[in-house]
Amino acid sequence: APPLELPPMADEFRHHMEIERRLSPHTVAAYLRDLREFAAFWLERHGHPLDRQGLPRLAADDLRGFLGYGLRAGLSKATLQRRLASVRSWLNYLEREGILDRNPGPLIGAPKQGLRLPRAPSAEETQRLLESRLQRPGRPEPLWVALRNVAALELLYTSGMRIGELCRLNRLDVDITHGDARVLGKGKKERIVPLGRLARAALTQYLLARDRAVPPLGPNEPLFIGVNETPGDRRLNPRIVQRLLEGLRRQLGLPESLTPHALRHAFATHLLEAGADLRAIQELLGHASLSTTQRYTHLDHTALARAYDAAHPRAHRRKESA
Repeated sequence: APPLELPPMADEFRHHMEIERRLSPHTVAAYLRDLREFAAFWLERHGHPLDRQGLPRLAADDLRGFLGYGLRAGLSKATLQRRLASVRSWLNYLEREGILDRNPGPLIGAPKQGLRLPRAPSAEETQRLLESRLQRPGRPEPLWVALRNVAALELLYTSGMRIGELCRLNRLDVDITHGDARVLGKGKKERIVPLGRLARAALTQYLLARDRAVPPLGPNEPLFIGVNETPGDRRLNPRIVQRLLEGLRRQLGLPESLTPHALRHAFATHLLEAGADLRAIQELLGHASLSTTQRYTHLDHTALARAYDAAHPRAHRRKESA
């Protein structure tokens, strides 16, 4: 089948997303994919392509029909929400540029999606993972690769960074002596995250072993490198970390929910259980909204009861009189 066509002003909208909003390549690709689907729906619905002359005829019923088409195709509510967000963002851009006088986007409500709390691994599960040999079963590897695996997972858990942020780190981004790292997050926003004692020790061991086994790559070399990557781009692929964790999870009998991103959830949840301030966790995670951080953190009833007993004045009095 021929590739789906993009609607009008899509190239300009792409530039807007990449340069002005500084969205990630993955997000830009998802938005454009959704716009192609909308343009295909318009063609099927109206019998002619959506061109610039047809934009004024674009109505709320077209957006409702697009959502209904996806619903009948069995798409999840999350996918439908993303599709609507993509089309709305494009329509908002057209309105801002003076191309669209009447924007039907705000007239359509997104499908409601139930709140799903992320399943963060417990402190015991995380400890079992990080104390394992951290080698893929049946795949003997050089010492520096095994130490790289240890350092990568320690860093994911101790800093709460995303797997893409981890793999984008350069050697100069990490200050092992002072114990912090400069992370480039979503929207090209930088933040400083602390490194725990065990992560600093693991990084030191990895870099010593790597420098003995691998020729130096220059001052802006990646912090984590792969084995089979091309000489011009030796940066570790995030998929390697995902496969490593998948193998370890099966080997140790840990839940399927234990993914690299679950370590980010664990970082936030375990900090909150220990009494850390939610806004401080927000800064460490690089979230723009506190509500996003709240979705990343959840406490069990035992932790909540412990926090209540430790903090509430009436709880103190009850304990003193007992």
